[in-house]
Amino acid sequence: MDAMEVYELSPLANAIVDQAIDNVNRKLVAGYRNKKNSRPNAKTVDVGSTVSDTLDAVSAESVMAVANRGIAWREVITKSLTRGISSLSTMQFDGEFRVKDGVAEGLKDMPNTPGVYVVYDASNKPVYVGDSANLQKRWHAGHMNEYRQGERNGEPYKLADEFKDGCTVRFIVMDSAETAAAVEAHLIRSEGVQPNGPLINSREELKTEQGTRSNIEAKKIKDSSGSTAKLAMGAATEALSNSGWLVLEQLSAAMLKALKFELVDVLKGGVTKLMDRVTRFFQSIWSVLKNIISQPLKILEGVFEFIVNALSKAISQVYMLARNILDLANSAWNLYKGAETMSTEELIQKITETVVVSGSAVIWNALDPVIESQLLPFVGPVAPYLAAAITAIGFGISSHYLQGVVPKVVELLISCKSMHKEALQARLQACEQLLIVSERNHRLVLEFEGYVEGTGELVYEMREQTAVLSTHEPVAAFDIKSLLRTIPGKGA
Repeated sequence: MDAMEVYELSPLANAIVDQAIDNVNRKLVAGYRNKKNSRPNAKTVDVGSTVSDTLDAVSAESVMAVANRGIAWREVITKSLTRGISSLSTMQFDGEFRVKDGVAEGLKDMPNTPGVYVVYDASNKPVYVGDSANLQKRWHAGHMNEYRQGERNGEPYKLADEFKDGCTVRFIVMDSAETAAAVEAHLIRSEGVQPNGPLINSREELKTEQGTRSNIEAKKIKDSSGSTAKLAMGAATEALSNSGWLVLEQLSAAMLKALKFELVDVLKGGVTKLMDRVTRFFQSIWSVLKNIISQPLKILEGVFEFIVNALSKAISQVYMLARNILDLANSAWNLYKGAETMSTEELIQKITETVVVSGSAVIWNALDPVIESQLLPFVGPVAPYLAAAITAIGFGISSHYLQGVVPKVVELLISCKSMHKEALQARLQACEQLLIVSERNHRLVLEFEGYVEGTGELVYEMREQTAVLSTHEPVAAFDIKSLLRTIPGKGA
């Protein structure tokens, strides 16, 4: 046996393990990006807390939350342009209700959705800005309940005077708790000190590092608020950050796969030297890095995903669809560019890889969160990893069987296309022959036309000569006997 022989898994087992690595790695990276900050504003780094926070956030839900962050930026940019949310003086509210003598009139019409509300006193001066993930519940169980408790306990609520004298509560509906918190914090920062006195809650919120993920994202938006241009710049920065994280995700997955390759070889008895293994490991990483650099679309994949999800709520609800769209588009474009130069066998192989790999990935990535949610009550924290393994097995098996079916279908389609192309080529050749015959007939007609013209001229000249001859005296009849008499010796 060759000492340098490298041992590998079977193609099916390798596909399953690689897909499992991709799935788990994706969730781990998303968990790190979507983790809560259990030690906000800490001056030292605690690796244990970071790892714990990351593992707590590892899930399909985190992957979706990370991919869909463009939605929040889209909302604040849109409402900055259309609803004037950057200032109380320009804000267009969705509704309002009144509170007088401690009784709320019209509160039932307030929606049970995230939003921002502003309390205006009897002189129509803003005195309080708040936000909530559930506007109506915040007022029923929060403000109004606390006001009544304060009245019973003799400890006036902070808005007691406004509730007694009369006030108007105006609100604007937001799509998420993050955007509601961001708008509220921005308004308090910009409107906290009013000409006729400060707001009751004028202390700036989301000023320092935050602990909960919702507030972490809200702080990013709040720090970019103030104008539509600043919000757009903040969204662009977040999109570029998303792209960088996806490149890191690809590299980390490549490292895990290269490590898997070496471990399989070792466990199966491979005897490659350590330095050769290290060299091979880094060559694998470098090849992936070169591939990323050489394909601008792969580098911008994160920007594409961010923008696609920001533009469409429907797409953002489908797990990982934005990435799959780009992968499919990139594969289709490469097929289109190379189709004319590929042999039939190469074309069948490339189309099969695109259909099988991308198609199976779309299906199983979509099933991942469903499987995970079903497993969660039974296996708890293990659910994300078990779901990743199940979807990897499903991906591997479906890809394996599809690779036996799809090539035949693709070959049939290509052969049909080839026959159609040959038929078109035959028709084209027939048309070319018809054109040649027509051209020859045209030339013959031109030559015949010249012949007719020449014949016409000859007839015309003959007519003229005939006319000339007809004007002379008639010629006497030729008498051969008289002529003979004039010849000596012939007269007798």
